[in-house]
Amino acid sequence: MNAINWFEIPALDLERAFQFYTSVLHGNVRKGTFGNGELILFNVPFNTGEAVGGSIVVREDLKPTTDGAVIYLNAFGKLSSAVEKVESAGGKVIIPEMNLGKFGFAAIIIDSEGNKIGLLSDEQ
Repeated sequence: MNAINWFEIPALDLERAFQFYTSVLHGNVRKGTFGNGELILFNVPFNTGEAVGGSIVVREDLKPTTDGAVIYLNAFGKLSSAVEKVESAGGKVIIPEMNLGKFGFAAIIIDSEGNKIGLLSDEQ
């Protein structure tokens, strides 16, 4: 069991968000559909219950924000490699690196849509 079983990150422009997350997360996202809407999914085995799933969505009731909870995403490799790509992909680095000891390394960014997002990795 996980404390979180699904999350949604709001976007204003799904294609811009797709380009951002494709770059920063080393291609570990894919486009998909649910119902009548398009979304972006993370390439993790959430269907089997091995990972927590989530998506990036454009919805009338969701707006990007830098307030509130911070979701930490897997950087899918070295944290420094992901952080290096943030600004060229249209985001902003708020905290470039935090050493979390045995829990690895983290950074805080603003994504291309205006959301405060954490990146987490075992590799610096």
